[in-house]
Amino acid sequence: MSKHHFFCRNGGASIFLCIILSAVVLTEGTLYFAARIRGAEADLQRCMRLQISQILSNYNESLLEKYGLYGIDSSCVNTQVFDTCFTGKGDASLDAKPLGLMTEADLRKGIPDYMQIRMPSIVSGEILSRFKSVLGEITDSKIFQKAKSEETSEWLGYIKDFLGQKDKWGDVINSLVSAVEVVDVTGKMKDIKDFASSFQNAMNRSTTLYLQGDDTPAQANDILNPDNLSNIIGYVDNYMNLDMPSIADDIMINEYAVSFFDSKIEYTKDDAGEAPESNLLGVPFTDIHGNNRADLEYILTGINDEFVSVGTAKILIYDMRIIINFASYLVDKEKMNKAKEIAQILSAAIEVVSVGTVVVKAEILQFAVLYVWALGQGFVDMTKLIEGESVSLFDHSALSDQEILADAISTDYRDYLGLMLLAVPVEWKLSRILTILKKDCGNELYTGVSLSGTFRGSQFVMEDTYDAYSPA
Repeated sequence: MSKHHFFCRNGGASIFLCIILSAVVLTEGTLYFAARIRGAEADLQRCMRLQISQILSNYNESLLEKYGLYGIDSSCVNTQVFDTCFTGKGDASLDAKPLGLMTEADLRKGIPDYMQIRMPSIVSGEILSRFKSVLGEITDSKIFQKAKSEETSEWLGYIKDFLGQKDKWGDVINSLVSAVEVVDVTGKMKDIKDFASSFQNAMNRSTTLYLQGDDTPAQANDILNPDNLSNIIGYVDNYMNLDMPSIADDIMINEYAVSFFDSKIEYTKDDAGEAPESNLLGVPFTDIHGNNRADLEYILTGINDEFVSVGTAKILIYDMRIIINFASYLVDKEKMNKAKEIAQILSAAIEVVSVGTVVVKAEILQFAVLYVWALGQGFVDMTKLIEGESVSLFDHSALSDQEILADAISTDYRDYLGLMLLAVPVEWKLSRILTILKKDCGNELYTGVSLSGTFRGSQFVMEDTYDAYSPA
């Protein structure tokens, strides 16, 4: 009897274990299957991210090399990386499409993003090009020659005298700060002014003592105070990432057009000779296009016909030179006196020829003489400019013996086109720039990519664009 009960208990336990184990196995199997599905989905998303990165990395090289902008075309879009790396591709399908046809709004974001960190170098280059003669005077100066000959003691004497005039330099800094305040468009001028003031005071206190022989570490540390250097770096970083006002963006777009687009000028000429007209990166336009094109003139005028657009640009430059020359002559005493003498002779001649019936005052004829001179000089200036030469901004008698000053205010063909471009609405400029980009790059351009895929009944979508075009 006891034996019978024993087997009965074992049979009940076996059935109980079978039921429990079946539930456990079913649960574990379900969890395992779900884990595999989740792992496969995670792998799918990883492979989709790799595919997007590969497509964005396969940017249009012509667009980047010629114009510094990122974009893709339809030929860049594929699913090769995904097909290679995803192990469950038998259960998945993926479709890749370019996203965001490049528009004027994208260029309005992308161009300032590119130019923001390059504007200081552009401005510096312009200053150096204007002051070639000044640089020559510096290299020929006594102080520079002493430095080259390594006469240390006398050289340091010059430096002490130079830095010792802290009152004069203080006035210069204050004048500069006052001037910048007038054109401050960033709202950070007060912070910069406070920093400049504290830094100036530290330099006034420390520099002279240090150079006069007080070589204590404290004085040297005051000059190169890490806190001051941190402040400098911090301000630079803030300006690099500052959301510039729209007017600053418009100026950078204007400078971008002047710096990156070809004009009909083949060579630029100066005292050192001639050089092919080049873009901001120093690449001759003839290397880019094979010949010179009137792209910059097109951006200015919007006229597709190259002959007409170049002719229109010449007329605008001619008119501008006439106005500038006439204004210069009005404040040029020497030319005014010469014009007055000629006007008096003309007035007398008219009265004689007309037997006194026609009288034209010399004061009126004086301005007519000046205008005729302005017309003639304007034509000469325009001819020089379209041949790649430079002309002085002002044709004034006071500059005839001031070669350095004349060089400092020299202007070239691009300067005038850039100045006139400021009057063109930025939307028009961006539309024309986009037309040229499409023509040079051969296809429609896009700023991002979109992937859409299915895996075992689930839908997956992933999109990405270049940071330069992303919303702020």
